[in-house]
Amino acid sequence: MCRVIRRSHKRRLLFALPREFAREFDDLLQAWDEGAVRVTVLPYVGSPKDVAASIDGMHDVDAVLLAGNSRFAPATVLPGPFLMACDGRRVPAAWLPLANAGVARRFAATAARVHHRVGQRAAIAVLAQWHPRYLRLADRIEQLLQPRSTTFRWTADVIGRHEVVNALGSGLGLGLYVGHGRAMGWVGYHGMRAHHFDSGEREPLGALISLCCRTASRRRVGMSYAERLTTNGVAAASFGAVGDTLHMDNTRWAVGLCDALATGVETVGELIARGAPPSPDAYAAYRLIGDPCAPLVTDYRAVRRAAAVPTYP
Repeated sequence: MCRVIRRSHKRRLLFALPREFAREFDDLLQAWDEGAVRVTVLPYVGSPKDVAASIDGMHDVDAVLLAGNSRFAPATVLPGPFLMACDGRRVPAAWLPLANAGVARRFAATAARVHHRVGQRAAIAVLAQWHPRYLRLADRIEQLLQPRSTTFRWTADVIGRHEVVNALGSGLGLGLYVGHGRAMGWVGYHGMRAHHFDSGEREPLGALISLCCRTASRRRVGMSYAERLTTNGVAAASFGAVGDTLHMDNTRWAVGLCDALATGVETVGELIARGAPPSPDAYAAYRLIGDPCAPLVTDYRAVRRAAAVPTYP
C-alpha cells in the first residue's frame, strides 16, 4: 500500500524502495515534506526492473526515485533519464543503489541537508578536462550562463585535482563537467575518482553533472563513479552516461542545460527534463542518480567559500 506525505505541496514524487529499507529515509521524508515535495512512498518486494516497468506512463507524478539492490546497474533498471507520462511529459526518473542500511542513511542525510538550504539560485562550478575542445566548450557554457548565474571556472588548466576536490565541497548548487569519462571517474584532473572525495569535511553539491562517456557504467567496476558520488555524500544527485557519448550530443546537452537554467528551474530533475536534447539518440545513454527533486539552491556562505578558492593565473 502507498503512503502519501501531505497533499499541499507542488511537486509530486513517487519514491519506490525495497520494503526492508523503509525506515532508513525518515530524515529525507521529513525534508521533502517541509519543502515543496509531496511524496508517495511505494515499498516493494522483488526486482526494481519490474517496478520501473509498472510505473512507466504514470500521469500523476512529476518525478520518480527508484531505489533498489545495488547489484542492479543503472543501465538495466531505467531506460533513460526520464520516463514518458501518458500525457507526453518527460518525468525525471532517478536510480539509487542500496548496498546496505548505512548507504541509505548517508544518502538520506546528504539529500536532506541540501533540501534544508536557504540561499540563492544555483551557483555553478564549470569543470573541464585540460584539452582545447573541452576548454572551448567551458568558455561557451560560461558565456551562456553569465550574467544570470554565478559561475566558478574550475577547469583543469587553472586548478589541480586536490584543489578542485576541496572546491567542490563548498556547497554549490551545481557542478558541470565536460571532458572524457570512464566508469571509474573523469579523465580530467589527472584522473578523478570517487575516493578522492573521501577525506575532509565538505558541504554536498545539489547535483554534479558529467557530460562525457561512461561515468554511470558498471563496466569493470563494482559501482559506477556517478553512483558513488551520490551514495558517498558528494552530491544529492549526479548525472552520467552508461555508455559512450558523442561530443556533439554533449554540446547540445550543455547548451540545453544552460537554457533551462536561464528559465529558473529549481531542481535537478526539472533541469534534466527541460535541458535534454530532442533526439533520443542524444539522451538515451544518460541516467540520473539520487534525488530527482534535489534543489539547485546555493547557500550564501558557499558562494563566499567558492570565491576564495585559489586558481592558477
